[in-house]
Amino acid sequence: MNPGSDILRDLSALPHRGTATPQGAEAARLLQTYLTDKGAAVRAEPFQTPKTYTTIVYWLIGGLVTGLALIPVTGVAVGFVWYFFWMAWKYFNWRYSFIVRFPIQHTAHNVIGNWRSNGAKENRRKVILIAHYDTAPVSLLYSPKQQANFRVSLLISLWLMLLAASLATLEVFKIALPYLTYIRYGLIGYFVLQAIIGTIGYWLKGYTNGASDNATGVAAALATADRLRQANLPDLDLEVVLTSAEEVGMIGAHAYVEAHKREWKKSQTLVINFDTLGAGKLTIIEQTGTAELIKYNNEPTRLARQLIETESFRERAQVGRWHTADFDSVWFVRNRIPVLALCALDADGRMPHIHQPDDILANVDPEPIATAVDLGEAVVKEWLANQLAR
Repeated sequence: MNPGSDILRDLSALPHRGTATPQGAEAARLLQTYLTDKGAAVRAEPFQTPKTYTTIVYWLIGGLVTGLALIPVTGVAVGFVWYFFWMAWKYFNWRYSFIVRFPIQHTAHNVIGNWRSNGAKENRRKVILIAHYDTAPVSLLYSPKQQANFRVSLLISLWLMLLAASLATLEVFKIALPYLTYIRYGLIGYFVLQAIIGTIGYWLKGYTNGASDNATGVAAALATADRLRQANLPDLDLEVVLTSAEEVGMIGAHAYVEAHKREWKKSQTLVINFDTLGAGKLTIIEQTGTAELIKYNNEPTRLARQLIETESFRERAQVGRWHTADFDSVWFVRNRIPVLALCALDADGRMPHIHQPDDILANVDPEPIATAVDLGEAVVKEWLANQLAR
């Protein structure tokens, strides 16, 4: 039987698992039941979030365009343009941006299962296995042809936002008129078009089923937890964290990290993030980011890279980079908490089917899931052995 096949099937049986939707709530209920049956202490942690990234895109573009349109009326509008550019820069470089708190907010839940060690508190090591269970809106920007250009498209938009703010500032001081006015109108049209292209897939097609992205990651996290529990590893606190609102901007994971990071000893904590394991070869992520690079220079990533050079993993896994959006693991990197990010990429470095209507169970290859579970277990055991040797 393939690792996590039951929960993979049950999650994929739902039409979708959109954040703060009835289907997302049903997925959370299924996960709580599954964890309870496995003997975990289970809790659901609520947090506030928009339902989809479309809300955030409309606020960012709407605020920017409104500021540009008001330039002839008041110079104060320049500050408006700069403010929304700064929030866009942070959001699309995977930093916390206050734009995620703009209306309309909904309540979503992270589902957490915990198995605590009976050992002395000072001797315990903590392992967190994290995966998001929500599904994404269908997006034209994630089609096979567009996926490779996603980062370039984002960079162009961000630099044009910076250009718009800079030229608007010059226009207020009556510099280079009327040419700057014509450019401003052109930029307004470009930003409106980008907002339409980036969100029309959702309005026409709704949500994806999300079998690969990310029912596979949930299945891998839960199967890895089963393996580690059966291994009876000493002084190990094991926690499975299944987040929502990852597709909105990793908001659920941000809420979890901010709520709990002060409880963790970084030197005694290891995190593994499982995301989109349904097609391609298992990949150890070494770098993500848009304009700002996010590098995974940490112990679990180094251990994983060493392990895939062994006979057990040499033909089954690889090292790679992912610059099309990011993972829940970004908040652990930002807080210098050791984290290993695992996904599956094809020969072109892409994730087949993601954010598309064909992300369904029939298109899931179980091999990357099995490899992720094997590698996750091996990394944890190697890490614990190193911890005990210190």
